[in-house]
Parts: sequence; C-alpha cells; structure tokens
Amino acid sequence: MQQRYLLLPFILLFILSALNAQTGCPGCAVNLPAGLPADTLFLQNLPDGEHGMYYSHDLSFRMPKTTTPVHAVDSTTPAGLPISKIEIISIGGLPPGLHWEPNQWVFETDIQTDGCVKFCGTPMQSDTFIMTVTVKATVLFFSQEISFPLVLYVAPKVSTTEGFTMTNFTGCGSAEVSFSNNIPSGGLPGFTYTWDFGDGTTYNGENPPPHVYNTPGIYPVNYHAKVDTAAYILESVTILEVECVDQLGVGLPDLYFFVYGPDGVELFDSSPHVDNTPLPYNFPVNLTLGMGNYTLAVWDEDSGLKGSDDECGAATFNLLSNGTLVAGGLTVVLNIVHDITEVNSTDTVYVYPQPAPPFIDAPEGLTACAGADSIILVSSSGAGNQWWLDGEAISGANDFIYEPAQSGYYQVQINTSYGCSDISDSVLVEIYALQVQPVYSNVNNSLRLIDTTALPPAYALQWYNGNDAIPGATGFRYCATENGNYGLQVTDLATGCTNFYSASIIYDPAFDCTVGTNEYPIQVLALFPNPASGQVQVTLPERFAFNARLNVWDVMGRLVIRDNIQAGVQQFQLDCTGLANGVYHLEIATEAVRAIGRLVIVR
Repeated sequence: MQQRYLLLPFILLFILSALNAQTGCPGCAVNLPAGLPADTLFLQNLPDGEHGMYYSHDLSFRMPKTTTPVHAVDSTTPAGLPISKIEIISIGGLPPGLHWEPNQWVFETDIQTDGCVKFCGTPMQSDTFIMTVTVKATVLFFSQEISFPLVLYVAPKVSTTEGFTMTNFTGCGSAEVSFSNNIPSGGLPGFTYTWDFGDGTTYNGENPPPHVYNTPGIYPVNYHAKVDTAAYILESVTILEVECVDQLGVGLPDLYFFVYGPDGVELFDSSPHVDNTPLPYNFPVNLTLGMGNYTLAVWDEDSGLKGSDDECGAATFNLLSNGTLVAGGLTVVLNIVHDITEVNSTDTVYVYPQPAPPFIDAPEGLTACAGADSIILVSSSGAGNQWWLDGEAISGANDFIYEPAQSGYYQVQINTSYGCSDISDSVLVEIYALQVQPVYSNVNNSLRLIDTTALPPAYALQWYNGNDAIPGATGFRYCATENGNYGLQVTDLATGCTNFYSASIIYDPAFDCTVGTNEYPIQVLALFPNPASGQVQVTLPERFAFNARLNVWDVMGRLVIRDNIQAGVQQFQLDCTGLANGVYHLEIATEAVRAIGRLVIVR
C-alpha cells in the first residue's frame, strides 16, 4: 500500500470516505506498519473495485494527537495545539451495493488514534464515484464540521474466455457490449473468425464493433477461430504396391525413392535401400512442401545385376494430395500433415428488464411546521428503495416509507435484485422553522409582547384565556381583568406555522389597565428630504424605551425593507437608494407605541 501524509482534514476525509454507504461490515483489523510515530498522519490506500464482483477490504489509519503533523505540511495550521477528539459524522455517495463499518465512531486521541474500516459488498454500478464525508474535530474547546470529496473507481464487468473477452456484458433494458479477440492474427494470413451474438446477428472478422442488445434476455455469444498458418509437411510415405520385381527372382524388390520439387530439383533421397522390402512399408520423410507439383520416383536397387537399378513407378502430387495415390502399378499413401487450430468459445450477455421509474406520494402534503406536523413520503415500489436528498443517497433510508426531517428535494431510487435501477422525479419538501415564542410581560395587569422585532413579516396575533380565544384580542397588548392562564399565539401568515406562550396571571385590583390604555398610540414620523432619491433622515417623535421594528411597504403591500431600531434612538438614516420611484409607507412600532410616515421616491 502506498502511504499518504495529508492535512488533518484530508486524512480524516480519506479515512471516512472509506466508510461510505451504510454500516454492515464488522470485524476490520488494524494493520499498521511498524515504526510509525505516535503523533502522525497515516492512511492506507483504498483499491479499485469491479462492477458485480464481491469487494472486501480493511483500511487502517492513524490519527494525529496534535496539530504539529498538520503544520509540517500546511503552514497555515498552527503547531502544538492538542486535538482531543475526532468524530465520524456522516458519509454519502458510495456506489450502491457497498457497505462499510468502522471499528469505532469516536476517537479520544489521548487514548486511541489507530483505527480501521471494513468495506464489503458487491458494487452494482461501474463509474467514478465522488463521495462526501463529514467529520468533526475538537481542538481545545472548539469543534468544527468539515465536508470533503473522495474518489472511488469501480471498473466495468469483464468476462474472459479462451477466445474472446467481453466488457459491459450485463445491462438494464439494453447493453452495448465490446468484444476483444484473444487470438489476434497480428496481420498475418490464415486466420478466419466467426461471431454469433445470440440475437440472430453474426459477424465475420477479427474485431467486431460494439454490439447493442436492445431487448431484455439472455444471449449466448459463440466464437469460432480457425488458425491455418502451419506448413504442409510430407511426414512419411507408405508404399503399398510397385510395378517391379526383384531381377534375380529370389526375393522382393529392394526399394528406395526420390522426391523432386516443382523445378525438378531433388529434395529427398530415402537411401539406403531396404533389402527385400516387405509391403506395405513406411518410409519417414519430414519434408516441408510448398506450392506446385512434386514427383515421387520409386526404385529397386539391383547392385549392378542385370544392368542398372529398376524404376518401380513414379507419381505426381502436391500439398493437398494427402492419402492414397495410384499411378499405374504404383500405389502409395502420402501422409501430409497440416496443423490447423480451431477455437470455439461461448460466453453470455445478460440484459435485464429496466424497472419502471418509481414515483413519490405524499398523503400528508409536502409542507410542514418544524416540530408540529409530519410529512410522509411513500414510494410506489414496495422493495429495493433508496431515498435521496439533494442528489445524495440518505444512509440507511431503504424502506418504502420515509419521513423527512429537513427541507430539500427528495427522490427515491429503486434497485432490483439483478442490479438495475431507476430514480423518481424530485419533490420539494419544505419544513418551516417556528417563529420565536411570543413571550409577554405583565405590567400592572397589562400583558405586553416583549419583542415585536422577532415577528415574521406577515403575522397574526391572538390572545387566549385558557383554551379559549379572546374575541378581538389581536394586538401587542391585552388588559387582564381577572385571574387566568393567559396565552399569546403568533401565526406566520406566509407559512401557517404557529407558536404559543402562556403564563398564569394574578389580577391586581389596584390597577385598572382598561382606562385609556388599550388604544394603540399612533404618532407621525418626520422624514427629510421627502420626496427623496437616496438617504432619508428619519426622526421619531420621542426616544422609545424599547427596541422597535421598522417596516417599509410599497403601494402593492409588499414589504421591501425591514430593520430593527435600538431602544433610545430618536434619529437615524434610511438608505433608499435601492427603491424604485413611487410611494412607500413607513411604520416603526414597539409594544406600546406606533409611528407612521409616507415617503415619496423620485429620481
């Protein structure tokens, strides 16, 4: 394994990237090389996988105890700071089919810095996968979460037979299969090839182009190669009959023979002769033959008796004359050897049905208020589901029902048992945060909303006594006239979400808040210049004792500016350079005072 010495975040990234996909691979073993420093950064490499092949690998690592090893490679990181804890937060993006499990999730670095992760499973897709890892490191008393990418390559499936190799020999709905010839000709003659792709199509040639299978099925691919490159060799000659007799008449002819080439040149002499040659008789030759006609001449050796040797017959042949040859009274068997190699190989292409894309049903709707309502997403498929959020697989979300806990775009992917998948369209889930609880104070029986600046842009207020809404009590204040458990509910009109605050109030008969205090005092803001084109000086009628909220609406009722005014401020500058020409309404309000103004913007 190649060693990598990285920045702390990247070490943690690679360690945890190795942990991608849901857990389920226990039992990894820590195997670190000897001699590593106690305070160092070390991580083994993660090997590539192969589509459809079982993958199992233990990844060992050592985490740093301080930032000193980090400073050695990254000068922007201060050295000498203790790292007290490293936590695995989340990992996403591993190929479908792979699982992981670390030996532990939290590392207290003063106790343990060595760990491992086991990867296991069968990758169901081939691609370069960019995974996302989130970790948290605690330095001194501060913790920070960081996300990083990590690349894992899963190679395509490869099938090898004696004659050929196929790549991408499985598919979903269709497959484009590439073929490699394992018996290449090298440009030499004498090679012939036949391919049968199993779908009714064939190809004659050495290297077929990629073949597309468009229909699900099982396709046997048959390959035949004929290698006809060996020489023709006259291995032996067997003489069966001759047209000569022994001249002395007391025995058999003493035979020998010559082989002459197409140009008449002698190429082979079987001498010495064989005394009283018993027929049939086999003579070894081992003569390489070429194109053209050859001559075989058989003789009887007479040793000078009654004249010269006697001719026993001659025959003409070529490299295709293998077998019995008859020329007059001469009969011979030519054993011409020509080695032809033939290879037959079969492999199989699997094209599985492509599943129909799933769809998502949301019987409770796609919007909810945090902590109050729930959203249920239901997949149209009862099995093989994987839920996604904003383009990332959600770890462990494999049921056909999923309850989202955050806003975002959700999808569900269906994965079949034979490795095919499809994914749904995305649906937007919106989970609205609750507004701030409307806490009120009791001032002499006058119940007053404390912080009006925390209200949403569009809101409604409602006072309660117990479980009963108090008719008409919809302002910042309410005058209590009896003991009770008074509550105030605020509703965000844009989302419909509510929040509620209640407290037990003891009525004090010494104070009567019903006299002249339920009316909301309205005052007028001083605006200069007006009309205006840029900065506007806003003067309040008095210095408010409480924080106030500034709202600016256009003539269509749209809120275009919202800001907070600190208690004690009476004059401030309002930047109107971003407003278009027109008339605008200003409001500055506290729990007890409301001031309004009309502003004209002209450029």
